[in-house]
Amino acid sequence: MRSGATGLRAWVVQRISALYLALFFLYLIAHFACAAPADVGAWRAWVGQPAVSVGGYLFFLALALHAWVGVRDVLIDYVHPPAARLGLLLLIGFGLLACSLWALQLIVRAGMA
Repeated sequence: MRSGATGLRAWVVQRISALYLALFFLYLIAHFACAAPADVGAWRAWVGQPAVSVGGYLFFLALALHAWVGVRDVLIDYVHPPAARLGLLLLIGFGLLACSLWALQLIVRAGMA
């Protein structure tokens, strides 16, 4: 029962993250089609808006979660030695965490400048 609940939770996380990624991407397309920033100052002002910066960070967080679920499922299915699987999961997990923190740093710096 435990592994089925974990599989269902991973499925739900991946579907919700995919929905958010698609909706935010559509928002970006609509925004840039209607009012694209003319220069770097306008870009930073747009990214510095609280709703945009939070939405942007949630985008990168959803992207990391979406990638984590997909890669985790592939590794669980195809890497059979437990030590190798654990090592790869830790490596990918730390890599995704580092990318998420880097995205947060970029968004915060863009909003402060």
